[in-house]
Amino acid sequence: MAARMAPLDYIRRANGKNVLVKLKDGSEYIGRLKFLDYSMNIILEEAKEISETSKVLANIGTVFIRGSNLLYVSLDLSKVTFFEQQEAAPAHQSQEGLEAD
Repeated sequence: MAARMAPLDYIRRANGKNVLVKLKDGSEYIGRLKFLDYSMNIILEEAKEISETSKVLANIGTVFIRGSNLLYVSLDLSKVTFFEQQEAAPAHQSQEGLEAD
């Protein structure tokens, strides 16, 4: 019989890998897990704030997230790697209505 793994140990196995973190206020962050402690305080590197539609809202860099603000941490790579596949498209501004007089 395999030994059971504690939830913190399970998350710690993702150290150095991309994770998705959702906070109680509804905001979501994706980044590489650098640190996790017993209070569920988390440090993410190369963190990005994302919208519910998976759009990158801001590149944060390194961020500390207090454990009491966490709603969940997702280790499911199918949910976490989408931003790597999504290339940032160059801003395209419409020229309509900008004709010279």
